[in-house]
Amino acid sequence: MKKLIAYKTDVQLTANIITNFSDSINKHIKGWNSVCIHINEFIKNGIPASTDAIATLGILRGTGHLLKEASKQNIDRYYIDHAYFEAGYGGDCWLRISKNKHTINYIRDVSSFRWDKFFATKYPIMPWKSFNERGNNILIIPPTNAICWYFNEYNWEKNILIELKKILNEEVFKKVRIRNKPNEPILDKHGNYLGLKKNTQTDNVSLETDLSNASIVIAYNSQVALDATLKGIPVIVNKHNSCFGLSFKLADLNQGLDNPKFDKEPDRIKLCKWLSYCQFKLEEIKNSFAWKTINNFQI
Repeated sequence: MKKLIAYKTDVQLTANIITNFSDSINKHIKGWNSVCIHINEFIKNGIPASTDAIATLGILRGTGHLLKEASKQNIDRYYIDHAYFEAGYGGDCWLRISKNKHTINYIRDVSSFRWDKFFATKYPIMPWKSFNERGNNILIIPPTNAICWYFNEYNWEKNILIELKKILNEEVFKKVRIRNKPNEPILDKHGNYLGLKKNTQTDNVSLETDLSNASIVIAYNSQVALDATLKGIPVIVNKHNSCFGLSFKLADLNQGLDNPKFDKEPDRIKLCKWLSYCQFKLEEIKNSFAWKTINNFQI
């Protein structure tokens, strides 16, 4: 019998999701036993011996430490977080679940069934934009403070700007615009959650406007890259981004924003179909469809 431990926090909404994930395994999956416990048990005692897998939601309140430790011990990790499409906990409560990854950053060829049924109408794939159809700015979406802690990427933004200064002439570099998350989770250097920081500079310009004015989007893990991709804007992203399989390279900017490479459309529909198989509504988590699909399809 394999053993999974599902760790919940004091946040009742997400704790209920973790409980449902754990219960579905015990009800529907042969050969597995799941126990749902509070994250404080890990903080006090670590991961118990003979644990085959862990599951948790988010990287705050100790869960980030849990995920790092499970990775270090080569224990399978089922990571739950906001969905690629219809993010948030309302409605059907769609959630992405990634096995041994922070986000799904590769593409597999799957049926269009889930994309067509659940998301295609609400998330239209707009025509790919040529250089003349795109905006003028280079929109940069840095990792949040919490993500900087989790991946030890405190210098990402600074390093990107250094590279862009090398690549771009002064006039083009002036078109760089940095957009931080409006409400950013803040952690101390030990990963302890301190609260939310409101970045007021993003209030003045909507995301829609920023994307309309963008010629290209450079992001770490932000979902804004997926928004841009759907709108036909090329992206350059980190390996922890769902658009990594479609990403252009910083070096492509050596030939300027009008590099013909950026005019070539990547296989966006293939990405959308695949991501539709990597996120699940709460009902699919409860009836174990999520567990079965993850373990059949995800690497």
